Amino acid sequence: IAEDIRLSRAMAGAVRRCDELELMTQELSITTFRYVPPDLRTKVGDPTVERDLDALNRGLLDRLQRGGEAFVSNAVIGNRYVLRACIVNFHTTQADVEATLDVVVRIGRELDLELRGVAP
Repeated sequence: IAEDIRLSRAMAGAVRRCDELELMTQELSITTFRYVPPDLRTKVGDPTVERDLDALNRGLLDRLQRGGEAFVSNAVIGNRYVLRACIVNFHTTQADVEATLDVVVRIGRELDLELRGVAP
């Protein structure tokens, strides 16, 4: 359990350092966060932007779960749809935590471009 909590804290630290992720919470072995495109960082809180971010993160969760590279669930915190990583497997490593965030950012970028109608 202590290792799961340590990894969750490490995940929260990595989320804080990433310009495309926004940390929401970190408690025990659970870290919640969402993908926020860099150009929208200064607009967080605007109702239209929040609606778009919710849609983006819903789509992101769907792709994550369908793709099978990483598994996270969701939560709603402060009326914001966020991704929820709960570390409970004793086989989980620091590399797994980092890989999960890499996958989230990669898919988040792809989906953001699609939703904006921009070809990659």
